[in-house]
Amino acid sequence: MPVLHKYIGKSGYYVLTSIKGSIITFQLTSDGQEKLIESGIEPDQRFGRALLLDLIRSANAYTQGTGPGTIDSEHNDVQLQFDFPDDPAPESMFPSCYDCSSLNDLHLVEIKDIESHASILCPTCRSKKSDTIDTSVPLFLVSRGILNRLLNKKGIKKVDNSVLAYQNLLDAEFESKWEALIKSKSTQQRLFEKDHGKQSKLF
Repeated sequence: MPVLHKYIGKSGYYVLTSIKGSIITFQLTSDGQEKLIESGIEPDQRFGRALLLDLIRSANAYTQGTGPGTIDSEHNDVQLQFDFPDDPAPESMFPSCYDCSSLNDLHLVEIKDIESHASILCPTCRSKKSDTIDTSVPLFLVSRGILNRLLNKKGIKKVDNSVLAYQNLLDAEFESKWEALIKSKSTQQRLFEKDHGKQSKLF
């Protein structure tokens, strides 16, 4: 699981997590820091991967830039204690570069080749294919609707595994929001029925 850390010698926080066997540092925007702190997450505390993914998807957590500096922690060994076995969100949910698995500054790209196809690439891998890339969109801007419209408008029929995994993630988020709405409406309906029954006895 991700761990929140505080910088030494300057204000602010960053996140360390283990993804696919590598320790990844995520810098946080001021909004990202505020969201975690307001949620009750404290320095050296682990939190669910889904929260970090939400920060990544809203561009409030990112991997490019300098390293984290010195860890301000009374328990430095916590940085290596990431995973909880009961975390329902797998680390595979994080989108990554199709070519090298990097999480840095990902873009959804259209690659013009024998057959146009969509991929997710980091800056290094984009530069290697710059002569074949036609469209490039920062991944945090790509919603479910935007992805579908882009594929349809550009006539892209083929997507690689990185895009397919991201589509599945967006679909799962979409379905979970609708399920939450339906559950909320159902709860409200039951409360209304109970209140209505009580009120009817007053007349």
